Amino acid sequence: MGCLMPCIVSAQVFSGGYTTEWQWDMNNKTNWVNLLRLEMNLPLWKDGMLEAATIHSAKTNGTIIDDWQTFSNIEEENNFAAIAVLGYMHSWKNARLFLGVRNVNEDFFTSGCTSLFTGSSCGIFPTISASYSVANYPLSGLTVYLDVTLGGWTLKNSLYNGKGYNGWNRHDNPFLVRPRKDGVFNMTELGYRYEHGNYFAGTAVHNRIFPDDGEGIKTVSCAWWVYGEQSVWKGHGREICLMAQYSENTDRRCGCRRYTELGCIYTDENDRIGLSGQRADFLQGREWSLEVTWLRIVNESLSIQPVFQYIRNGNGNFTVLSARVCYSF
Repeated sequence: MGCLMPCIVSAQVFSGGYTTEWQWDMNNKTNWVNLLRLEMNLPLWKDGMLEAATIHSAKTNGTIIDDWQTFSNIEEENNFAAIAVLGYMHSWKNARLFLGVRNVNEDFFTSGCTSLFTGSSCGIFPTISASYSVANYPLSGLTVYLDVTLGGWTLKNSLYNGKGYNGWNRHDNPFLVRPRKDGVFNMTELGYRYEHGNYFAGTAVHNRIFPDDGEGIKTVSCAWWVYGEQSVWKGHGREICLMAQYSENTDRRCGCRRYTELGCIYTDENDRIGLSGQRADFLQGREWSLEVTWLRIVNESLSIQPVFQYIRNGNGNFTVLSARVCYSF
């Protein structure tokens, strides 16, 4: 054991990221939001690895505007610690299999273009997040995940407990499996990637809907989506990409029925500038949003990102100015 321990320690890979964001409604409300993520990947043998990640969130005030999509993808209630990932990943030449605790954001939705924007709908479509209380940040759940890659094609499938959790007690923890009470949730996605573009389409099937009153409706429904991003100009270390995505839920009683987004991103060696417009059809009405953002890469560990957002829904018109700083280690 004394000889093995140094080998095990040296094989461990620890990493993390800290994101802090100052928010202002351009009137009289401000908020300071923080997210810390810690990760560990521990090789167990040739093709197997233990994956673990925790998230820690804190903010100073409540939500500063009355929007429906949630304009910040890191803003959540204060949480000292929650499990994001904990399980075993086995890899083959063209496939991977994961068993354990996981959430949908680890494997789906985020692409090179959508990762620039700070609105939560760029991380997961509201046709899913507003309709099902699934393992979506900051919640996780027991998961069986599989992906297979052949050339530029990748097929992904994930089976989750039908509801996500982030607590540490008997009735609120991500290790629960309760198909009778929580239902089951499955996601499938087929994607194609090549040098100048990235495209995918997928479906999410759940046998329950969780409306705002907390009483789940037992019915099978499906959300489907298509996404594409395409490089339209590239030269001298600079690039312009266009993106478009659309999603729809088959059940009219769900929290969000349709979602559409169009965007454009300029990239050079140290900068990424993006413009994105979104429309989401919720049960209570329609919401329009616009995001303009500029990500400045200071060095390989540090980036600064000012963001302006305009949002309009049945509650009124809102503007938000925010500044985000990300540090990875």
